[in-house]
Amino acid sequence: MNRIKILVVDDDVDILGFLTNFLQDNEFEVFSQSNGRNVLLEIEKNNIDLLIIDLKLSGMNGLDISKEVAIKYDIPIIMISGVNDDIEKIVGLESGLDDFVDKPFNPRLLLARIRSRLRRYNFKNKEDNEIKGDKSNKVDFDLSFGNFYMDSRKCTLYSDSDGFIELTNTEFRLLEYFVKNSNKIISRQNLSDDLGLESSSYMMRSIDVLILRLRRKIELIPSKPKYLQTRRNRGYMFVIELND
Repeated sequence: MNRIKILVVDDDVDILGFLTNFLQDNEFEVFSQSNGRNVLLEIEKNNIDLLIIDLKLSGMNGLDISKEVAIKYDIPIIMISGVNDDIEKIVGLESGLDDFVDKPFNPRLLLARIRSRLRRYNFKNKEDNEIKGDKSNKVDFDLSFGNFYMDSRKCTLYSDSDGFIELTNTEFRLLEYFVKNSNKIISRQNLSDDLGLESSSYMMRSIDVLILRLRRKIELIPSKPKYLQTRRNRGYMFVIELND
């Protein structure tokens, strides 16, 4: 049985060595680099399944490298960082990162996040290959809007035109909440309260970022949204017309 291949990039040799050994002990095949110069080549050459990369690399920016990877490869990207910078996190998540882990980190928590991301990507790829337009026999869709269909149990979004669309757990929860509360104006504070999120300024900014990310995935023209609309100084409204 082929093992999952993970590429770890960190210029701290102690962390690099620890992660390599820890992940190998948990049955992963691990490739490691102390700089980000050959990340794209390494992913291509070894058919990497998941990337773990440090934010600050010597002479390089892990975020810039991650953006390139996200554009070219459909793999999960987890960034680790010793810099507690909310703006960096928001920019990273908006640019295609799947998760952000602060140093020092609990290795068991990191392992859980790795497995969670791999499950979501593996499920997405498996269903994309199997469905081929026959969604009714494969997934139990319980919500819909326009030509989109949602399976709340599997946190899955399907589009007639694009097939399965990858969403993070938080993105799916947010979309599910909007669909269930369509055609109502909802403030960011209400979103935070109803979804059980923190009411910090960072989380409020994160909600705005999540809205932008959702629009890119469900709107034909994200800058002129049909569904997820802004109501100036009041919040957001998920608009579903009667014929939807």
